[in-house]
Amino acid sequence: MKMIKFNNAAEAHVGNPIYINQDWIVAVFEAPSQPGGSLKTIIYGGPTGITWEVAESPSDVYKMVEGN
Repeated sequence: MKMIKFNNAAEAHVGNPIYINQDWIVAVFEAPSQPGGSLKTIIYGGPTGITWEVAESPSDVYKMVEGN
């Protein structure tokens, strides 16, 4: 099991580290914070289909998962 450290971007936890099991990451995508608003990066996965909001861009998340 490899844990990857991200920067939490969820409103109540902004700036705190969040460690996610690499094997649990199923999808990474951007979604608007609000209609017409700025985009945020969402990681989807986990054993129950949970989402995490992180500060890194989707391309940075991909690089971290791939180990680059």
